[in-house]
Amino acid sequence: MYFPVTEKPLPAFKHVLLALALLGAPFGVHADAAAAYEEGFAAYRKGDVTGSMAPLKRAADGGIAEAQALYGTLLDSAELDEEAHVYLLKAAEQGNADGQFGLAKMYLTGEAKALDEREIARLIHAAAAQEHAAATISLALAYTRRDARFGADTITPETGPLLLKAAELGDTSAIETVSTAYRTGEYGLPVDAAKAEQWSARLAEIRGVKPGSPKK
Repeated sequence: MYFPVTEKPLPAFKHVLLALALLGAPFGVHADAAAAYEEGFAAYRKGDVTGSMAPLKRAADGGIAEAQALYGTLLDSAELDEEAHVYLLKAAEQGNADGQFGLAKMYLTGEAKALDEREIARLIHAAAAQEHAAATISLALAYTRRDARFGADTITPETGPLLLKAAELGDTSAIETVSTAYRTGEYGLPVDAAKAEQWSARLAEIRGVKPGSPKK
């Protein structure tokens, strides 16, 4: 089963993140939550996860959805599931795609419990509708498995276009599926030998296989 997840940080960070999550920083250090988010996001982009936590928490507590999603994701990566669920839920409720995807992941992996078993599907579809890359790939491949947890147990008119989006994002499983579908007419895609060959060539290029090379 494919379901993109964030990598877990080194275990040593867990205790630092927990302390920052619980304590935060004194209020009033930053004039507004948006500025705190910019500071936290800049630190995160530089690889300073520890330094990003306090400003991200201030921004998240100030209602910035992007901060809630990122802060929740970092907490989830540190296996601080209870705190992570709170912030990812807040972000998802604001319609943030990262929050929706992160919350769905927690429900799917059992790190948090959804009140309604249909919530995973709703969240994944909502995130994919916003062009969230990981959600798009996850949902597209769920259709190939007929995975009911994702609301993907029945092929719909969205399946073919969704698989194409996942393939365009470079996912090799989606590319292989699209190439085959253009040969067989599956998933609502038309039979098109030329497009099938184009996607096969794209897959070979990604895998570093030269044209005409024997398959291993």
